[in-house]
Amino acid sequence: MTTREKYEARRDALGLTDYTVMKRANIAKATFYTWRAHGVIEPDMTMNVRNMRKVAEVLKVSLEDLIGDAT
Repeated sequence: MTTREKYEARRDALGLTDYTVMKRANIAKATFYTWRAHGVIEPDMTMNVRNMRKVAEVLKVSLEDLIGDAT
């Protein structure tokens, strides 16, 4: 499962929107949506570790759970 798929599954399970995750993680809109858009083209493209850690915190998972073993 790709990082993007893991992100979407967890986001949906919590009933959150991309906008809510972005705001709670305090990530710039351009950064967040660039990551989301590139995920379609490059499924394993990720943001920097600091921002991914923020996303993981909002999703209440570890960074490893979110990005580990992404295939």
